[in-house]
Amino acid sequence: MPALPLAGLLTDIDDTLTTGGRLQASALRALERLREAGLRIVPVTGRSAGWAHMLLRAWPVDAVVAESGGLY
Repeated sequence: MPALPLAGLLTDIDDTLTTGGRLQASALRALERLREAGLRIVPVTGRSAGWAHMLLRAWPVDAVVAESGGLY
């Protein structure tokens, strides 16, 4: 069976993308490079809808799953 091309990345935020609650410059640049490569990026968090809205504006992401999956 041929391998399917990678279309995107779903990732946790806390202590996966962030370190000590902060997004390091290297992690931000990695997200930018993945998006430039054509991948869709979707961080997943248990945080609130307001937090998700801020991420959509500040980070190079295509969507956010928030409130433990209650909002996307």
